[in-house]
Formats: sequence, C-alpha cells, structure tokens
Amino acid sequence: MNDDAELLERIRNGAPDDFAEIVRRHQSRIFAILHRYERDSHRVEDLAQETFFKAWRALAQFDGRAPFEHWLSRIAVRVALDYLRREKRRRNEIGLPELGEDAVDWLRSDDGNGELDSRAAAEILDLALRELSPADRVVITMQEIEGCSVKEIGAALGASGVAVRVRAMRARMKLKRVLERLVKL
Repeated sequence: MNDDAELLERIRNGAPDDFAEIVRRHQSRIFAILHRYERDSHRVEDLAQETFFKAWRALAQFDGRAPFEHWLSRIAVRVALDYLRREKRRRNEIGLPELGEDAVDWLRSDDGNGELDSRAAAEILDLALRELSPADRVVITMQEIEGCSVKEIGAALGASGVAVRVRAMRARMKLKRVLERLVKL
C-alpha cells in the first residue's frame, strides 16, 4: 500500500484514469466496511460508488499524514452513517409485518421456552437494530457482532475510546428496551 502515495501523485498530476487502480486496491475493504451497515448487496454497491466518488472529489484534501486507506475508510463510514440517517427518517416505527411468521409467533408466545432458529433471531435483531440511531447501530455492530476493539471503532468513527465505550453502553441499553418492547407486542 506504500505505492498509494505514488499513484495519488500521478492522479493529481493529470492521470485521472489511474483512480481505477485506487478503486481496485481498496474496493474489498470498502465493501466490508459498508456491509457492516447494510446487508443488501445492491445498496452496498451504491454506497461504495458514492464513497469512491466522494474520495475522488476530495482527493486534494488528502494530506498524506495518515495512510490513504484510513482516510478512505472514514469516508466510507460517513457515507454509511448518512445512509442510515436517511433510512431512519423513512422508518419511524417497527413494523411486525416485516418479520417472518416464526419470529412473530416466538415474540407473541407466553412461555419463553420456544426455540428460535437463527434466521428468525437475525430478523428480530435486524429489526431492533433499525430502531437505534445510525451511530449507535454502528458501534453495536462493530463491537458486539464483528468483535472490533474500542480502539478500532474509535479510529473508524474518529472518536475517543471513552466516547465509544459510552456510546456502546447507551446503545446496548436502547437495544434492550427495543427488544423488551418487541416481546410485549
């Protein structure tokens, strides 16, 4: 990745077609980052395209103090957070019709002993995560589902370790309340 600097210099000096090489080098990392926030592969492709477009437009702002990959990753996280904010505005409340029959039956059962298959559990978790703010959803997903460290999350979000821990604690509490509300339905 050290030759990113050389490639960026060529792009800045009038070889814009070399940006395709930047995309080729970093697309798998960007797709992985965006997949944390959106599972639909078509939407992830759109978000990746938006990420690279924003990087292209802001290329003059990259100063080289940090690795290019980190700078590009932060753009991807911002694109994902903006997308989640837009989606959150469109969805104001949880809709049980979006859940499969097994998940709805499990939520409505009184005994609490009903087994839940992994698909239904994933549906319930996904529905509950949509109720969280974009920033909370990112922190919970990165920490609890992907197993990222506080330091990694802080680097991706541009936040301190303390801020990440506080957000994670609050996000877990919100997620618990959402899940409790779902069970009561």
